[in-house]
Amino acid sequence: MSRISRLGSAVFGTRPLSEALGRENGFGLLRLLLALSVIFAHAMPLGVRRGSIGAHWSGGQVELGGLAVSGFFVLSGFLITGSGARLSTARFLWNRAIRILPGLWACLLVTAFVVAPLVAYREHLLDGFWSHPQGPWQYVMANWSIGTGQPGISGLLTHNADAGFNGSLWSLAYEVLCYLAVAALAALGVLRRARWVVLGTVVALYAYMVHLAIDGPGLRSPIYIPTGFPDWRFPFLGEIGTDKILPLGLLFGLGAVAELYKKSLRMNGILALLAFALLVGSARYGGFYLIGFPSLAYLLIWLACCMPRPLTKVGAKADFSYGVYIYAFPIQQGLALWHVQRHGYAVYTGASVVLALVAAVLSWYLVEKPALKLKNLGLPRKDLGGTSGQPQPARAAALAS
Repeated sequence: MSRISRLGSAVFGTRPLSEALGRENGFGLLRLLLALSVIFAHAMPLGVRRGSIGAHWSGGQVELGGLAVSGFFVLSGFLITGSGARLSTARFLWNRAIRILPGLWACLLVTAFVVAPLVAYREHLLDGFWSHPQGPWQYVMANWSIGTGQPGISGLLTHNADAGFNGSLWSLAYEVLCYLAVAALAALGVLRRARWVVLGTVVALYAYMVHLAIDGPGLRSPIYIPTGFPDWRFPFLGEIGTDKILPLGLLFGLGAVAELYKKSLRMNGILALLAFALLVGSARYGGFYLIGFPSLAYLLIWLACCMPRPLTKVGAKADFSYGVYIYAFPIQQGLALWHVQRHGYAVYTGASVVLALVAAVLSWYLVEKPALKLKNLGLPRKDLGGTSGQPQPARAAALAS
C-alpha cells in the first residue's frame, strides 16, 4: 500500500479506537500545543491587558485558555484511566506523585527564591521582603501540597494585572482529584469489571450540566457555570470549586469513557471533521456545553490517532508540556513587570514562549526525568493488563507513565 493510500485509510477509514491508536501517537504534541495555547491566552490579560481570546467571539461561553484546560482534562482522562486500569493502586498513586510533585516543588522554589527576589529588586521592595508574613518561604509551604494556599509573595506585583505569581497552578488540584477518583474506581474493580458505572456517571453528569447550561440566553453558558453548591475543601488540595470540578470532571470523564470503550468507539475522519465543525459552531452560536464538549473530546482523540509519524516523536521521550504549563505564568508576570508588552503582543508572547520552553527543558532534564527513575522504588512491578486485555500504547505520553 502506498504512503498516500495508508494516509487516506488512517484519515477516512473507520476503525475502533483500540486499533487506530498505535504505539506512535500524537498525545505528546497535543499536550504541548495545549500548554502553549495557555501562554497565548494569558498574554492578553497579563500583558496587553485586554479581554481573553475568544471570550467575546463565543458570547462568553469559552476562551482560549479555558478551551486548552478542557483539552488537557480530556487527554488526561484517557491516559490516566488506562494507567489506573493497568497498574496496581499503590503503583498508580506513586507514579502520579513522582510525575507531578517534584516538578511543582522545583517550580515553587524557583519562583520564591529566584523570580520573587528579582521582582522585589525591580519594584524596589527588597526591604522587608524576607521577613514579610507572606514571604517566599511561606509561599512554598502554603503551596507545596498541590492546593494554592498563597498566590502572592511579600506584597509584590501589585502593579501587574494579577498579583499572583502562578495563576496556572489552580488546575492541578482538580486534576489530582480526578486521579484520586480513578485510583478509587480501580481499587474497587470498577474499571475492569463494571465500566458501565463510569459511563453512567458521565452521562448523568452531562445531563446535569446541560440542565444548568440550558437556561443561559441562547444556550450561551460559560464553561465554569455557577452550580449554586458550596465549594469543597480537601486535605492537601485545598478549596475545590463546584463550578469548576463538575465541568472539568465531565471532560476528564469523556476521556475515561473513550479509554474504557475503545474497542467500540469508532475513529473516522469524516466524523472528526463534523466534530470540528460542531465545536466551532457551538462556540460561536451557542450550545457549547451540549455539543462542544463531546466534539472536543472526539476531535482530540482522533488527532492523537492520526498524527503524522514525524510529529508523534514530540513528547515521546521528553515531555515538556508540564514544564511549560507551570513556568509560563511567572515568566509572563516577570516580562509584564519589565514592560516587554510595550513592544506589542507578538513580541511579548514570543518571549514568553521561548523562555517557557527553556524553563520546561531544564525542568524535564534536571527534575522531572530524574524523578521518573524512582517509579520502581520499593514497589513490586504489577501490570494488570489494561482495560481491553491489550498492551497500552507505549508512547502515549510521558505524563501518563
